[in-house]
Amino acid sequence: MRMYFLELSWLALGASFVTAAPVTTLSTTSLSCQTQSQPNPIAAEYPTLTTGTINGTVAVLPIEYTLARSIIPSQYPILNGYKQLLPELPVDKYPLIIESVLDHDIQSNGITIPDFSRVVLSFPFVDLLGDGFSNFRYEKYVLITPNPVAMAGAAAYGEIPVPSTFEPPCDGYAFVPGSNQSIVFNAYQGVDQALGKPPTVAVEFSPAGSAGPYPLTFYKNVTNQPSFSTGVLCDNFVTLYNTSVTEGQYAPVVVVGNVSVAAPYLPTAMAFTGVYGLKVDRAFIENNYMACGSLKGYTATGSGD
Repeated sequence: MRMYFLELSWLALGASFVTAAPVTTLSTTSLSCQTQSQPNPIAAEYPTLTTGTINGTVAVLPIEYTLARSIIPSQYPILNGYKQLLPELPVDKYPLIIESVLDHDIQSNGITIPDFSRVVLSFPFVDLLGDGFSNFRYEKYVLITPNPVAMAGAAAYGEIPVPSTFEPPCDGYAFVPGSNQSIVFNAYQGVDQALGKPPTVAVEFSPAGSAGPYPLTFYKNVTNQPSFSTGVLCDNFVTLYNTSVTEGQYAPVVVVGNVSVAAPYLPTAMAFTGVYGLKVDRAFIENNYMACGSLKGYTATGSGD
């Protein structure tokens, strides 16, 4: 999934970096809670790259193909790769992806920015380049903690950053205290939460107790397709599934539950039941502001091998 901040080295105002430089915070905007998310496990391995973790849920919303076609800009075809990965998906359905995550311990060249939460709808398997092969994800909006660095990064891609509050503020990946069976994460655009309005996006999941209908290979594929908004610049956001935050006691958990999304993030308000996904923490490496054409044929899977 795309990271939402300007290239950290650009914001250093000409500072000279060395690998051993102490971590410096770029923004005083922070979350109102103390996260329990695990530290970035690859920062030392890639000190000059932008790395971090994203902890939360990624789920599949099976929507009508005609709805997806009406949202994805008409000049971009939809490729059939998802039909090969999900042969049991009904022929009139399309796998819209929703990620509700905490971006945590983001570092590059000794600089870090505060954690932030976000919710984004991604439309994968888009033929941005018109080559009939290269898969990209189209993203128009992101509901995001009002971190100015993160919001500026989203806007640089042409995406619309919507300042939002979240409940819980930074533990959207965590089970409700005392339950160990329920994950609840609500996103409120603007000041809606303070005004007592319903959430803009609401997710509620519980462990499925089964493998679920979607293989891990599908999640690896869709979460590693480069993302775009206007088609000029693309985000090459590589998520890894084989680091310490995604293995052992932190291995992905298949979840099932309910998701609701208000307009205009979908054309009309929609509620989904029986939604399957993963509760998963992932390390990432991000290559920012790439010319989309340079990613022709990009096939990263996020396996880390």
